[in-house]
Amino acid sequence: MGSSLRYYTRELRRRLAHYAEKRRRGYRRAGSLADAADRVLAKRADRGLESGGHFQGVWPRDLCFAARGLAAAGYDAVVADTAATLLAELSDADAFYTDFHPGYNAATPAEGVDTVPALVLALDAVGRLDDHADVVAELAARHRERFVEDGLVTGSGSSWWDSAAAPREAYNTAMWLAALEALERRGLETGDANAATVRERLDTLWNGRYFDERRGDAALACDANVVPLYLGLVDDERARSIVDVLATLETPTGLCMRERPFGYGEVHPFFLLHRDYHYHVWPWNSLMYANGLARYGLAERARREVDRIERVMAPYGTFLEVLTLEGEPYVKRGYASAEEFTVAAALWREFADRPR
Repeated sequence: MGSSLRYYTRELRRRLAHYAEKRRRGYRRAGSLADAADRVLAKRADRGLESGGHFQGVWPRDLCFAARGLAAAGYDAVVADTAATLLAELSDADAFYTDFHPGYNAATPAEGVDTVPALVLALDAVGRLDDHADVVAELAARHRERFVEDGLVTGSGSSWWDSAAAPREAYNTAMWLAALEALERRGLETGDANAATVRERLDTLWNGRYFDERRGDAALACDANVVPLYLGLVDDERARSIVDVLATLETPTGLCMRERPFGYGEVHPFFLLHRDYHYHVWPWNSLMYANGLARYGLAERARREVDRIERVMAPYGTFLEVLTLEGEPYVKRGYASAEEFTVAAALWREFADRPR
C-alpha cells in the first residue's frame, strides 16, 4: 500500500506540473513529422525506449506496438535488449509491472494484464523470442494462472485502458491470443494454454459486427477492435465488418477512441478528473488502425487516416499522445497530452516503411 501511495503521489505531482507548464507555455513547434520520427526514435533508443514526453518509464504495451516501427528504423537490437531486461526483472518479482522506471517499477492501477503478452510480441517482432524460451514459458504460466479463466482473460489488471475499472476482456484476450500464436508458431512451450481454445473464447465476444469490450457491454471501443486488426487476428470478412463499424468513430481529426466517454463509476478514482481522456483521438491508435487497414489491403482508407493525423500534428512537428475532437492537444482537467510520444512515432514509421 505504501509503495502504491508513493507512486500515485509522484505521478500526480508529475502530471500536474506538466499540465501547468502546457497551460502556461503551450506546445513547441518543431520541423516535419519525418524529422520528428527520426529524432524521437533515436532519442528513445539512447534512453531505453521510455514511452516519451512526461512518461519517463518503459511500458511493455508501448514497446510491443512500437516494435515493428523501431525495427524498421534499425533499432531491433534495442527492442530485444529492452524486452530482455524487463523479462529478467519480472522473473524475480511477484507482480507484473505496468511500467518500469529507473530505480523503481510500478503495477498500477493494478498489475499489468497485458505485460507478458506484450513482451512476447515485442520479442517476436524482432526475431528474438527463441532466445528467452524458458523465462517466457514460466511467465506465460504465471500470466495464465493469474488472469485467464477457461481461455478468456478475465482477471483484473491494468492494460491499454489503464483508467478503466472493469477488465477490458476483448483487448486482453486478443493480446494473449496473439502471444500464444507467436509461441506456437515458433514451437515454444505454452504449458496448458492453447491458442485454439483462446480464439474460441474470444469469439464469444463477437456480436456479429465487432468485438464487445467485455461480456455484458457492447460499447464500440477501439481497444477491442483496432488491436485484432493490427495483429491480424481476424479473417477478411470480420476485418471488413470491424472497419465498417469503426467508420462511425472516424472524425476529421482521426479515429475517436470509443462511442461514449466512461461514466464516473467506470474509472479508477485517480482518473476521475479526466475520465473523458479515452473518448478523444489518440494519434497512435489512429496509426495502429492505419497499419491494420493496410494489412487487410484497405490502402486508400489507411492513407486517409494517416493524412488526418499528419494534418493535425503537422503544426507541432511532433507526435502527440492525445488530441481533442477539434484536433488540439488535450489539455484539460489536470492532464496534458505528452509530446514526442514514442509509440506514435514508431507506428508512423511502420506505416511509412510499408511497400507502396
